[in-house]
Amino acid sequence: MHDRSSTGVSGSRRSCGTVAVLAAPCLSLLAGFCAAAATGAPPAPDYAQADAWAAWPGRPSEADVVPPGIVEPAFPAAGRADVFFIHPTTYLFGSAPNARFDEPGITSTQIRRGVLRFQASAFNGCCRIYAPLYRQASIHAFMQAGDAQAQIAFDLAYSDVLRAFDYYLEHENQGRPFIIASHSQGSLHAMRLLQERVAGTALQQRLVAAYVIGYDIPQEIERRGIPLCRTATQTGCLLDWNTVKSGTSDEERQNRRLIWLDGRYQHLPSHDLICVNPLNWQIGGDAPASLNLGALPGTSAAELLAPVAGLTGARCDAGLLRVDIPLTKRRGFADVLTLFGSYHVYDYNLFYVNIRRNARDRVAAFEASDKT
Repeated sequence: MHDRSSTGVSGSRRSCGTVAVLAAPCLSLLAGFCAAAATGAPPAPDYAQADAWAAWPGRPSEADVVPPGIVEPAFPAAGRADVFFIHPTTYLFGSAPNARFDEPGITSTQIRRGVLRFQASAFNGCCRIYAPLYRQASIHAFMQAGDAQAQIAFDLAYSDVLRAFDYYLEHENQGRPFIIASHSQGSLHAMRLLQERVAGTALQQRLVAAYVIGYDIPQEIERRGIPLCRTATQTGCLLDWNTVKSGTSDEERQNRRLIWLDGRYQHLPSHDLICVNPLNWQIGGDAPASLNLGALPGTSAAELLAPVAGLTGARCDAGLLRVDIPLTKRRGFADVLTLFGSYHVYDYNLFYVNIRRNARDRVAAFEASDKT
């Protein structure tokens, strides 16, 4: 890590002052800071400090684990690309609008023992992993009928993500290609980060891909400067899917979902959603279980189990990724949400080995195109 006397907040001010493209976002985030301060926001993380990061290269973390049974050839591009990983909501039981970045108990345990092992680790075969902790919005913010309070919570969370990304760029990136990866709430912030910080800038030339998974991303984001991934080796593109059981409707959740588009939060309905099938890496369509290279059981188990090949196929339909998991194979792939047909928690798990291989393939394709 880098030692410096200034705090993360002062670093953010410096970045806002020197990067013209951030001028408008900074004004928006300042309003969020002020509103959050009035409600007693928790202290901001200082991204110059180790405790502000869940994963950082060279410091052991659960993002380093490789599930049993995975054997990969030496990858010549390994270590030459980075992943900036934005974790999902793990603040499920607190009463505050936003968690502390170092929130103790199950909030922290789920990040370190769950998210890092079952999601972020999918990228350790190709890349160095940077995963900031941030003052995530509580689960209640996604359920509120009143949008104003939710937006204040989202703004505060995003302000941390933006500062972490700028710290990474200033101190660590050094011109390297990078992946942005995220899940759920993390993907809401990634959607905004891509529009405000990457699209139309020099950074976009170094973007390998954006795995913005488990949030409802509208297809029209492509018209805002972020291409959608249409092949397994396309680079500089975005992909997303939301996994449900075949026959399940997700309309109620979609109706209350807020997205970031055109410089503001807005409601999702009337927007066509992205669904890139992680079994063939094409927009839409159907793919058989034979293409599933391995699903990773569990979300916070004490011991990692070997991936299960051929667990389920996948079909994109109406913006959702539909799966059918045989009853006899659901152990390790079931929680309270799956009782209602949602495999949201398993968006990464169900296609873990496919994601792992695809990340390597896209980095290799980027490296090859960069040499031509």
